[in-house]
Amino acid sequence: KTAYEIKECDWSSDVCSSDLYTGIINRDISAMVARTGHFDRIVISDAGFPIPAGVPCIDLSMGPNLPKVPDVLKMLALELPVEQFWFANEIQPSADARSKELLEIFPKAECIPLPHAEFKKLAYGAVGVIRTGDYHAYGNVMVASGVAY
Repeated sequence: KTAYEIKECDWSSDVCSSDLYTGIINRDISAMVARTGHFDRIVISDAGFPIPAGVPCIDLSMGPNLPKVPDVLKMLALELPVEQFWFANEIQPSADARSKELLEIFPKAECIPLPHAEFKKLAYGAVGVIRTGDYHAYGNVMVASGVAY
């Protein structure tokens, strides 16, 4: 079952997000994904990203580099059709390397590198932020939901 199949707990039939067999088992992330509509954006942030005021944040950080942004993206790819994604082009060692890494996770999505300052502005319109413990500078990625059909 996926987050699209189970959107909320239904105690009358004993179906709950804990019934997910594969994919995301974090109930808050599962609920965020289930509420996400076409072109809604979710930010997967590194440990130092400034969370925009008013944007809900799910904090997964456990310690230095735990988890990393790509780990969360790989799990999101199991549950969320991604049409576009953005990342800061200042990332090192190169934006090309980051594009390649992300296109392996989201092969059908449009890749949009942009300056970090623009990324932060775009984050204000996100439906949520998933904060990781990633210490990779400029490691943030924002995804836009696609449709499953």
